Amino acid sequence: MIPGGGISWVELGEVAKVTKLAGFEFTKYVTYSDSGNIIALRGLNVKDGHLVLNDLKYIDNSDLSMLSRSKLKIDDMLFTYVGTVGQVALIDENDKYYLAPNVALIRLNSKKFRPRYMMYYFLSGIFENNQINRLLQASSMKNIPMEKIRQFKLPQISLEKQDEIISILDRFNKLTNDLTEGLPAEIAARRAQYEYYRDKLLHFEEAKK
Repeated sequence: MIPGGGISWVELGEVAKVTKLAGFEFTKYVTYSDSGNIIALRGLNVKDGHLVLNDLKYIDNSDLSMLSRSKLKIDDMLFTYVGTVGQVALIDENDKYYLAPNVALIRLNSKKFRPRYMMYYFLSGIFENNQINRLLQASSMKNIPMEKIRQFKLPQISLEKQDEIISILDRFNKLTNDLTEGLPAEIAARRAQYEYYRDKLLHFEEAKK
């Protein structure tokens, strides 16, 4: 962990908007097609901090005027809350993406957090073990309701330290994803190294209850 500075813990709902595409919105206003320009991002399009855009559904012919709540913009974070729970990614372009069902929108409304720092924290093993897995163990279904997502705890550190963590993990992330050729063992070792430093940098002691 980067030394120095205090840490406080805040609930996600205190610093971000957390919402989803309502069932009635999907059934009344959304029409899927296999071609177009406006993409509905589904759970399979969100993985390990990246948008996976090789299997897409388009909604150009939908009533977009009724879907303003689910329109995505740059630095919005997606969070899968059904099935494969806890996959995240950041939006990198305006006027191109909307939410599909089973994916939550997390939009920061506080200047105390960087969206990319929040994304890396959500990707960490610390967050998965201490927050996601605990909630899933208490549920009979593989899903997390919106009110529980809003109760996720975020470690608040200085913006300077957030930027330092982002810089380090961006470099590791790029090295890992640029390694498209090579022995599987080499790729796995690079991935393990990235995950080790990610968890080490984002391991903060939780406040005593």
